[in-house]
Amino acid sequence: MYLVHARLQGPPGVALPLEARSLVRAQAVEDDALEHVVAHPRALPHPVIGLYVRADNLAAAESRAARLCRRVLEREEFSGWSLVLAEAPMVALFYESLLTGSGLAAGPLDGMGQGPLRPAGSSSTPSDQRRE
Repeated sequence: MYLVHARLQGPPGVALPLEARSLVRAQAVEDDALEHVVAHPRALPHPVIGLYVRADNLAAAESRAARLCRRVLEREEFSGWSLVLAEAPMVALFYESLLTGSGLAAGPLDGMGQGPLRPAGSSSTPSDQRRE
């Protein structure tokens, strides 16, 4: 299963319909292999519909999501809306932005296994005790 984000652009000043999730669900057919839908109406720069789609690979999941969204956008409730992009979100960028925002993005590992995702005092640090 893949998460595909469909970025939608609406007419200026028009919010994503409140019933967006149920409208997507209602338009889904078995071939879409849709498992779950979420809506992010305040996402920037465009509202996002998150589609969890079963597929053998990412390209197939993105294609299924785009096809479903185009079908949904034909409905009257989405008059004037268009599909900007349907692709899997880059999760690494999200975590990187969290690190940058908190000041933890200190760069690459320091050679001792320390980096932005690892605390300075790690339990894997070699012990000073030696066996005889």
